[in-house]
Amino acid sequence: MSEIAAFQSKVKVRDSNIGLIALNDPKFVTRLREGRRCWPETAKKVRDFMSAAYTHITTADGTVIIRDIESGVTASGPSLAEAYAELRRLLAVKEPA
Repeated sequence: MSEIAAFQSKVKVRDSNIGLIALNDPKFVTRLREGRRCWPETAKKVRDFMSAAYTHITTADGTVIIRDIESGVTASGPSLAEAYAELRRLLAVKEPA
């Protein structure tokens, strides 16, 4: 929880958005605050999201465009959560097996 709190102090993102973007689960952080545990694989996904250096914009028609700064990979979607999911998918494809 301290990692999430530190991330929120820098980025100003709501609990629901962290869970939604990282895991497609808007109640994830709330459940952690209530004392629930999570699998190491789940914690890794959240840490990966919080450590990712990316930038995003929302176009006039509402499309979100997101870019991973390190790799230069760009993705888009109708919401930040969906654009981030697409970015993760593209980065996974780009990584060598």
